[in-house]
Amino acid sequence: MTVTLIGLILAMGLPSLFAFLKHGKQQGPIELWPHLIKSWGGCIAVMALVLLWERRTLASIGIVPGNYLAWLIGATLGLTILATSVISVIQASKGGKAALPEDSAEGLNRLLGMPAWFRWAVVVTAGITEEIMFRGYPIERLHELTGNLWIAALIPLTVFTLAHLGGWSWGHLVGVLFGGSLLTGLYLWQRDLIACMIAHVLIDSLIIFLPALLKKLAARAARYAHAQNQAAKPF
Repeated sequence: MTVTLIGLILAMGLPSLFAFLKHGKQQGPIELWPHLIKSWGGCIAVMALVLLWERRTLASIGIVPGNYLAWLIGATLGLTILATSVISVIQASKGGKAALPEDSAEGLNRLLGMPAWFRWAVVVTAGITEEIMFRGYPIERLHELTGNLWIAALIPLTVFTLAHLGGWSWGHLVGVLFGGSLLTGLYLWQRDLIACMIAHVLIDSLIIFLPALLKKLAARAARYAHAQNQAAKPF
């Protein structure tokens, strides 16, 4: 039990602590390498604990090879949410609204200002490390400790949602809770963490393609405004 509690602290407590410390620096620049090192360092520590201290396989936290149907389901979920997000941005732009949701705009703009390689790294890092630390490990171990799957699922989901306050606003947490709930449901359904990783990476990949999409929408809006001005000129 002691090992499991240490594992839970590493998995959920460590990233939450980093998020709390970062919360007061939301206006500052993103520290590129420290961010990646902290994320992967904590994740590797959890996996090392599973393999070397608990002496269990990664299958005990949902990492199972060859479950192709689950992976397909994860990809379908991720692509559906990604497509829905892109359509929402386009529709908002057509309606004259801000392309980025107000609650997420500040955090997204900070990310969009980062180099492309870092945005790729953030997407892959979050998709892998967050699923291990907020889904696979805590759900399985809390289920063993409590015998209640609902408690085992809700505690990590709550911590996962609140941990995003480190770089985002309170309003953005609604979307995090929604996405996290879908990923938790996918895990409980398939018990396959790789499927959740695939879905997570696809959902977060919006930040990779968003700059090009926003640039295209801005150019379209400029052309439309120019056409309107031309039409309004007297002959």
